Amino acid sequence: MTQIDRYVLVLYLRVFIVCLLTLSGLLIVVQLFTNIDEFVMFGKAQGGFVKGLVIYFGPQMLSIFDRMCGLITLLAIMFVVAWLQRTHELTAILAAGISKKRIVVPLLYASALLIIVSAVLRETAIPQFSEILSKRPRDLIGERNESLRPTEDVDQGFIVVGKQLLKNNRSIVNPVFKFTGPIAHQTRQIEGEVAQFLDANNEHAPGFLVTNFKPSEPLSLTGSLMQDERYYLMLPADQKWLQPNQCFITSALDFDLISGGQGLQYASTAELISDLRNQSYYHGPELKVTLHSRFVQPLLDFTQILIGLPFILTGLNRNLVRMVTSCLIIFAIFYAVTFGLRTLGAHETLLTASAGAWAPVLLFAPVAWAKSVAAMNS
Repeated sequence: MTQIDRYVLVLYLRVFIVCLLTLSGLLIVVQLFTNIDEFVMFGKAQGGFVKGLVIYFGPQMLSIFDRMCGLITLLAIMFVVAWLQRTHELTAILAAGISKKRIVVPLLYASALLIIVSAVLRETAIPQFSEILSKRPRDLIGERNESLRPTEDVDQGFIVVGKQLLKNNRSIVNPVFKFTGPIAHQTRQIEGEVAQFLDANNEHAPGFLVTNFKPSEPLSLTGSLMQDERYYLMLPADQKWLQPNQCFITSALDFDLISGGQGLQYASTAELISDLRNQSYYHGPELKVTLHSRFVQPLLDFTQILIGLPFILTGLNRNLVRMVTSCLIIFAIFYAVTFGLRTLGAHETLLTASAGAWAPVLLFAPVAWAKSVAAMNS
């Protein structure tokens, strides 16, 4: 590594950090001052206002870095080249016989490294904060009451509906379980006051603990309903851990999927694959698009750098404002096309789920690479 490489890379990292902090700070300030009451109450509950901000915005910073890494690396390269041009250092470097490619290649390697770091954080750190990341500021205090869409557990054979969904304690208000599977001939339906989703332990598999349940047929004096040594409905008659007014309906449904699946965007790839293999729930093509997008995202981040690079290297005589505007317009078009193709894949309209996720790379990457190589060799 030469002295020029070190100089350019240090400048690049400084600009990257400034851009990241600026964009993050802007988003944080907007959220903070539009939801100041919620953050004050959340801070009191956490033992301090500053501590509450760190708990909420710390993971948000990781998420912003993940989502904006491609754009920020492009802006950092643009500002470095513009700075070298403004100080006439670029003119001296080119006059010494050093090509544009020799200047830009270290920046591309640094950008690729940051994109890899972003991908690693997406698989390791961010999933640990999926719960706080899926919350909006107004949801930090109190219950998150939302409507429940009817959801079918294909494996266990029932459809669950309810009046309201309480996300904070993973409960359904006034649930109705309509059985369509193996135990449908013994009971058609069970209603309840509250159904809380519980994870598996030594006493039961994952499922719903229903309080004040009302079966369509008398069941209180009978034993649990099972078939092929598999529990479908656990009753207090032979399950001592249940209260007399409680029953337990086993289910492998992911509660986040029942509540709309907002946390899937923060799940790791391994968790997405596990959810896709879960036969209890029909995921549809949306989850497939999300899973394919995880593999294609680093390529998309680097592709958008290659898209903006020709505008930077061929516009050395333009002012900084025009360069920034050009890059942002190109990024907006690239993002809009990517979002549109993913939407088509998520609904399997004209494109399959995998094609919707990979199409942006196949569409933009070859042209962007050719244009970038031509610009660096010009």
